[in-house]
Amino acid sequence: MARGVGLYLVAPLVALGLAGCRDFGFEARDPWRAEAEERCIAEMLVQPSAYVEPESAIEGRGACGMNHPFKVSAMSSGYVTVEPKATLGCPIIGEVDRWLAEAVQPAAAAWLGEQVVEIKQFSAYSCRTVNNQPGGNISEHAFGNALDVAVFKLASGREVTVEHGWKGAYEERGFLRQIHAAACERFSTVLGPGADVFHYNHFHLDLARRASARSVCRPAAEELPPPPYRDRQGAPVARQMPPQSPPMMAARMPPRQNDLPLSANVQPMQRGPAPIVVQRDGRPVGEPLSLTPQNAPRAATAPSGPAVIERQPYPAQSYPAYAPPSPNRPVPPGSVPQAKLGADALTTGSIDKRRYFKETPILKSQLPDAAPGED
Repeated sequence: MARGVGLYLVAPLVALGLAGCRDFGFEARDPWRAEAEERCIAEMLVQPSAYVEPESAIEGRGACGMNHPFKVSAMSSGYVTVEPKATLGCPIIGEVDRWLAEAVQPAAAAWLGEQVVEIKQFSAYSCRTVNNQPGGNISEHAFGNALDVAVFKLASGREVTVEHGWKGAYEERGFLRQIHAAACERFSTVLGPGADVFHYNHFHLDLARRASARSVCRPAAEELPPPPYRDRQGAPVARQMPPQSPPMMAARMPPRQNDLPLSANVQPMQRGPAPIVVQRDGRPVGEPLSLTPQNAPRAATAPSGPAVIERQPYPAQSYPAYAPPSPNRPVPPGSVPQAKLGADALTTGSIDKRRYFKETPILKSQLPDAAPGED
């Protein structure tokens, strides 16, 4: 009887031990994990600093642990704080750091108008099974090869949580979906709200290697249309296209069919008097060459080269001085039409226009008395 009671008490303990062996096993870690860590260290993808501190190798139960762990308190050269501190392996640190710089920060600037200064994580290194389920496969968290991100804190103090922002305001939904889609292009496994009941409040990111070489992205990557443009008060406004910059050089008009080709010696149009072009021998262009002694060609003193252009000053023009009209000038009588006057308007018709006196009859009563001896 006592023997039967002893077996009854020992059996549950043996079953529990077998379950623990199933959870973590006694096998060593896969060789690719150590190779990935060594390659990351050799390529210096992670630089030790005050916020990325190297630690001693971790040897956990079964296959848990890593050869080159780091205690991370900030990323992006210390700009993005990690709260609480996370113990991670070198490969996942480098990939999360690039994801923050190349995807998270641009998305935060586009959708939220700010930069992310802190991320809050739920789980880093943890020697456990997937989703903490008894009898499940060992998790990537057990090798420091996974990180769960739940909150993004902005420079203004605003916090965007995966739990509430995934179905929250439009700009938060767009921001979270954009960085989720970018993570699916970088990590082997990305799980978020809608993947299962365990990831409703965080993003799970890891670099697991699978025999099928397939990545897992749940829910499916989806991006929303760009955010509407808003003014300083937050009211949506229409997007204004930037003004077009003037072209660097005006396009040349194609030559017409009957146009003659331009000569290389044609001078551009000049304003003012035409310049006098002097040839190398000092003779103006167009002047015939004469061999007389006084007009013999002079020796060229200017060096060989193109013709010299001498500009002449504007010629001085003389204008007659203004003279006011004389008040004593003769005025033609009113009976003389102006059209009968000559070119000189000051000449009266009684002096040059004799025809006027011939055509005008003279009354005898107006003539003076004839002198004696005159007929």
